[in-house]
Amino acid sequence: MALSVANSTGRLIEVRVVPPVTMDEATRFMGEIVRIISAHPGKIVACTDLRAGSRTIDPDSIDFIAGIIRSENPRLERNALIVPSLSPTFGLQMERMVKASGAGAARRVFRSRGEAETWLGGVLTDGERRRLASFLDEQP
Repeated sequence: MALSVANSTGRLIEVRVVPPVTMDEATRFMGEIVRIISAHPGKIVACTDLRAGSRTIDPDSIDFIAGIIRSENPRLERNALIVPSLSPTFGLQMERMVKASGAGAARRVFRSRGEAETWLGGVLTDGERRRLASFLDEQP
């Protein structure tokens, strides 16, 4: 299991999650995300790479994460969650989490990297778009 979060360029927050994720791991990780977002002034744009996930996540962890990310909604301009196209159950779990977070149109689940890049790219600077492409090229 691997969890990472970074803010390398501009307002782009890069998040990568490789399940399985325990409740303890989720708690520590969400604290790190909150710390990074809190240190960044203004609105943020996030890309959450979940493409390595094929296992389901504990429902309690989903509810916990949804609660934490709900608190970040006012700071969020956009967040694309990219899930593996060959894992429909995992994708449905992520859609449930997004719906529970109450972010509306600001947070979306994608099964295609290209669609996520296009959607996020509409609000990113050129430098942020280049960093997004590099982040998504990295192997988990």
